[in-house]
Amino acid sequence: MELRHLRYFLAIAEAGSITKAAENLHIAQPPLSRQLKDLESELGFDLFERNKKKKVTLTLQGQFFLNKSKNLLNILEDSLVESREYHEQINQTLAIGTTIYSSQIMFNQIEAFKQDKPHVRFNIWESDSVRLLQLLKERKIDVAYITEDVQADGIITETVMNDYCVCVVPQNINVCISKEEISVEELANLPLVLLVANTDSGLHKQILNSFTQRKLKANILCECHDSSMLIQLLSKGVGVTILPSATITSDILNNYTIKRIKSNPWITKTKIAWRKDSYTPKIAQTYLNENRDYDIF
Repeated sequence: MELRHLRYFLAIAEAGSITKAAENLHIAQPPLSRQLKDLESELGFDLFERNKKKKVTLTLQGQFFLNKSKNLLNILEDSLVESREYHEQINQTLAIGTTIYSSQIMFNQIEAFKQDKPHVRFNIWESDSVRLLQLLKERKIDVAYITEDVQADGIITETVMNDYCVCVVPQNINVCISKEEISVEELANLPLVLLVANTDSGLHKQILNSFTQRKLKANILCECHDSSMLIQLLSKGVGVTILPSATITSDILNNYTIKRIKSNPWITKTKIAWRKDSYTPKIAQTYLNENRDYDIF
């Protein structure tokens, strides 16, 4: 049995089809089918059940072998990374994921980190908290900044900041400039543009719950799933939005009116997350050691 047999097997299991797996691997389908048959012959049992639609489903033995194969390849990958680091043959690249709400905290920490390590390169992903934890488990990122109370096996999280929210108001929307604060009741009467996450535990849910508890019907003009779209809608003056104060950049500060919200009803909690039971590259270990202890609001 060769390592490529395991990698081919994992590719087929992930794709659910030998044809699709061959496309993903950029090889022809007949050789991939032969490789699978050779592996099943060596093991002495079928890994997949086939149907007439050319789809494949893991057998019970196949599911067991899949879990073991993933563990084996992960151990091998960790060993290769550690060995390359030992011989100083690996590039110092740190892959980090962040939500839109925690991005400014991440940028501040990266900037401080680069002062002593200017040659480190960063590969940055933006997504929701659930997706970022999945990317961690898939080893596509080394560290994640999340802003929701979600859990994942094999992942450690530690709170680095609690942050209150503010209201961001475009210039064309009439809000009393003399007032430094705005109430939830006043917010309900303004046109709202809100960012929606793919889970029910984020800021969007907090906001809706507050309106419901106060028996208010909010004037929500738009709910978008993309942070860049949210910024575009704000720039066109479509409505106001609610953001954690840490996300307020100098550009936003210079172009919009920022209002505190009375009683700080919405708090976001930024956590830093990393894998628990697998090897963490040295550069990621150093980054975590320097940034886990952060000032908490």
